[in-house]
Amino acid sequence: MRKWSATACVWASIVWIVSGALTNAAYAEHEKARAPHTAIASPVVLAVGEQRQVAPGRSLVRVAVGDPNVADVLVVRDGDGRGGVLVVGKAPGTTDLMLWDAGHTGPQTLMLTVKPAAAAALTDSTTPHVDTYDGDAVVSGRTPTMQTHQRGIDLATLATHNRAHAKPQRGDRHGSGAVQSEGGDAATVVDESTVATRSVVQVDVRVVEFSRTVLKEAGLNLFKHSNGFSFGSFAPSGLNSVTGGGTGSFQASGNVPIASAFNLVLNSAGRGIFADLSLMESNNLARVLAEPTLLALSGQSASFLAGGEIPVPVPEALGTTSIQYKPYGVGLTLTPTVLSAQRIALKVAPEASQLDFQNAVTINGVSVPAITTRRADTTVELGDGESFVIGGLIDRETLSNVSKVPLLGDLPILGAFFKQLNYQQNDKELVIVVTPHLVSPLAKDARLPVSPGEQAEQRDGPVWRSYLGGALSSDAGPGFSQ
Repeated sequence: MRKWSATACVWASIVWIVSGALTNAAYAEHEKARAPHTAIASPVVLAVGEQRQVAPGRSLVRVAVGDPNVADVLVVRDGDGRGGVLVVGKAPGTTDLMLWDAGHTGPQTLMLTVKPAAAAALTDSTTPHVDTYDGDAVVSGRTPTMQTHQRGIDLATLATHNRAHAKPQRGDRHGSGAVQSEGGDAATVVDESTVATRSVVQVDVRVVEFSRTVLKEAGLNLFKHSNGFSFGSFAPSGLNSVTGGGTGSFQASGNVPIASAFNLVLNSAGRGIFADLSLMESNNLARVLAEPTLLALSGQSASFLAGGEIPVPVPEALGTTSIQYKPYGVGLTLTPTVLSAQRIALKVAPEASQLDFQNAVTINGVSVPAITTRRADTTVELGDGESFVIGGLIDRETLSNVSKVPLLGDLPILGAFFKQLNYQQNDKELVIVVTPHLVSPLAKDARLPVSPGEQAEQRDGPVWRSYLGGALSSDAGPGFSQ
């Protein structure tokens, strides 16, 4: 049997190890060439019209883009055959780019995201994400304010608009740059984003209506009888009857000039003079107050009405009549929109109406009064807890009436004895104070605050002790307070 020397065995082992390592390296290189590339997690983001070189220094044998309407690609080769691929953004959207390297059977996939050219000016770290899919846009993410949310919506609208104009017509096979016609399918913007603000708004409203009435009235009855001669001047409707007819037994029966006024009466039997002077001046001030508290979600409306509804008969066919109710009084409709954690846009529409019986109409024998309305509509932007006042809703009505004897009533000073004055002025002003607050509901199982009625209520109180003690008892009777 042939024997190996120790030196030969060592050299044989070295050759076997080296050959095995070379074989394993060749196998690994072969498997690497056969294995496909994995997709890169971070996408390539560029704007419309922007061009960028991707995968520089690589020898590419083939490239493919998923949607050529989104991006266009061009293989770049240097002197040694390496150079990568040039990507040019064409329209907003998302697609994929596949790259085949020389010596590799599997491609490498890159995600391409093309944004509008104005995206850099509209987006920041707080703007929601906008993704475009075949002309439709999806807005997602969480924003701190409505302003940043609106920027995301504007960006999505701009992306769908640009994509619609860059999309080829369906009848164009080659896609030679013809844009979609105006009658094409409309793009859709899906808003899945959220705004990180409280959406419930509590609005404290104070409605104050001031009513001021000024009334001035003056009238005079004057009668003179001397030696069979009688002379008198009576206010309108101030003379009831006259008897005598030229005889000495002349008598006149009259009323006071103004029944509701103060009357100054003068009578001199020796001189045959009688006078009745009515004077009236009144000032009336009324104040109507309503303090409702309204709750509304952001973007929703809330309203209240302090007044009533008047039934109005409406004639219908075949001689029938139906009843419709028309509201009147002091009402308010408001719509809050939460812009951020400290800003609220509030649309307020106050209205004040009252019945007007002077301009009433008659329907099927029923007198239906008209409705006098004062209405306003405004939008303001306030901080949490700030207030604003809506004023100037003034209704002024002036009535002046003078009844006088012709010629005699126009005389200076003496004319006051031959005329009657009735002057009336009504002023009404509506003032509304609105204060919005961002609120949150009470926690589950939280203790509710005690209402004023519960504080004053007595349950099984000391009835007989308060009854017998009267004022000396410190206990309040049931249903009463000290």
